[in-house]
Amino acid sequence: GLPGGASGARRRVPGHPIARSSTRGFASSTPAAGGWGRMLGISGVEDAMTSVAEASAVTAPFVAAIAEQAAPAAIAASEVADIASSVWSTTAGLMYFIEYFHLAHDMEWWAAIMATTAIMRLFVMPFMVMQQRVAARMHIAKPEIEALNARIKGMGGDQQVMAEAQKEIFAIWKKHNCNPAYMMLPIAVQAPLFISFYFAISEMAKGVPSFASGGPDWPLGPISMHDLTAADPTYIMPVLSSATFLATVELGGAGNPETSGAAQQTMMTKWGLRALSVALIPMTAGFSKGVFVYWITTNMFSLGQTLAFKVPLIKKIVAIPEIPKEATIGAKASVVTKREIEQKFGADPVVHASNPKLKKLKRKRSGEEDRSS
Repeated sequence: GLPGGASGARRRVPGHPIARSSTRGFASSTPAAGGWGRMLGISGVEDAMTSVAEASAVTAPFVAAIAEQAAPAAIAASEVADIASSVWSTTAGLMYFIEYFHLAHDMEWWAAIMATTAIMRLFVMPFMVMQQRVAARMHIAKPEIEALNARIKGMGGDQQVMAEAQKEIFAIWKKHNCNPAYMMLPIAVQAPLFISFYFAISEMAKGVPSFASGGPDWPLGPISMHDLTAADPTYIMPVLSSATFLATVELGGAGNPETSGAAQQTMMTKWGLRALSVALIPMTAGFSKGVFVYWITTNMFSLGQTLAFKVPLIKKIVAIPEIPKEATIGAKASVVTKREIEQKFGADPVVHASNPKLKKLKRKRSGEEDRSS
């Protein structure tokens, strides 16, 4: 049943104090920024009852009786109301979202965290699909942009030329519908969610008593998952979190030569993320198990998403353009050739109108002919 409803009134959250005044009960269960009533589209119980009581003294005893019964139920239905009032609205919203699954669907806290994570990732999915589309289109437009850049190099640093070139680049982006600004949109959406999830679960680990018994009953190796407020002394969960993150990086989720910049730049990015995955183990070892339930879930979601975007049928369904193999091979070859040229001839090689070795050979042959004659 819904929290605060009939079945919610019968449920007493383990470890949650009930002995409080009825006024405080209503204040904490229906905070100004939200609460179960606001989230589910139900008007505030206390506000409605107070208005009726002030309007007619005849109904006052009836209102008082209902308020007396509803206040303990409201307290029992929400453990996060008190701590949600002192955090950012996005963090508070996630707290209520997680608690919704815990109460309305009778899920343990760990399952409620996973369910909320899955829904949030599904919400972000359209932005990730858009990012993949833009990345593929940018790769298709890359030869035109490179040709334009090569033409600009030969014209010097004239301001008018640069302005015209900028217009042409914008025209290419518009032609292929691949403005790089769209690549940043998923990050702009995911970053606040990631931070809010961390703070929401961390605060709940401190302020929600039933979090101490909100994990699954089955153990994870030598450790117990039952207490979501404690850190993992065996480092199993930090390692598992970093391993799933690294798997996503290795499979191309953090930069694929077929869908992003030059291969050399992509490899540098990957090495940086590999180092980060190792550094995260000691950096996050002190975090609560509840945080790792979220991180491992979202990393597994990212891993599945990365693998899915490699399947041609799925790419076709979500309208991600297919990159021609010839273009991909040519792009990789051009990077290798440029590197080899720089190693052999330096960063600024001298370009001759004709092969200087042939010139020497012709001069040598003409000299031999002169001597023989």
